[in-house]
Amino acid sequence: MSKQISLENISKSFSTDNRFVEVLKNITYSFEQNKSYAISGVSGSGKSTLMHIIAGLEPQSKGAVYFDGVNIESFSKKQKQNFLRFSVGLVFQEPFLINELSVLENVIVKGLIVGQTLSECKKRGCELLEKVGLKDKIDSRPHVLSGGQRQRVAVARALFNPVDFLLADEPTGSLDQQTGSELVEFICSCKQDCGVGLIVTSHDEMVASAMDCVLELKSGKLEQRIF
Repeated sequence: MSKQISLENISKSFSTDNRFVEVLKNITYSFEQNKSYAISGVSGSGKSTLMHIIAGLEPQSKGAVYFDGVNIESFSKKQKQNFLRFSVGLVFQEPFLINELSVLENVIVKGLIVGQTLSECKKRGCELLEKVGLKDKIDSRPHVLSGGQRQRVAVARALFNPVDFLLADEPTGSLDQQTGSELVEFICSCKQDCGVGLIVTSHDEMVASAMDCVLELKSGKLEQRIF
C-alpha cells in the first residue's frame, strides 16, 4: 500500500530586523508515493524551507506534517531517526560528501550506522553505484569527481536504505544543463525502479517538465500549475 506525506495548514514565519516575514501561508497538500512532484518558485520563495519542514528537519510555525496518517511531531527520538533513515532519502544542492572517505564508503555510511555488516553494506553500495554509472569510481575520493558524479553519489547514498520518498532540494542548481538533465533522468528512473515518491524543488523548467505534477510556491501559497 502506498504511503503519503500530508501537509495540513503549514505556515512558517520569521522575525528579522524588527520585521515579521511570513514565508509559508496555510499550505495543505498531500504527496503520494509512486508519483513525482516539482515545487517551483523564484529564489527566496521558501522552497528549501518547505522541503526541510516536509522532512522534519525544521519546525513549522503552525500546522502539521503527517506521514502515513501520523503527525511526525508525535514521533519519539527513535521514530524520528527511523523516519529519516528508512522513509525519506534526502539530496541537497550540495552533495555534502566526506572527502576523507571513498565513494563507496560515502554511500554505505547509513547502513553502517544502523548496524548492518560491512559485507552487506559493500554489496548494496556496489549495486547502487553500478546503477548510477559509477562502478569504476568505487575507490575514488569525492574531490576527483565532477559535480554531476558527486550528485549521483549523493542520490545513491540517499537510496541506500529503501525509502518511500526521495526529497531533492535544488539538485541541479550547481550543474550545467547537460549534467543536470542526466541527473534528473536518473532521479525519475528511481520512481519506476524503486517505487519511491519524488519531491524535487527547482526553479529550472527542465526539472519541472520531467515530473508528474508541478506545484508553484508563490507569495507563501502552494498551487498546482495547470498546463
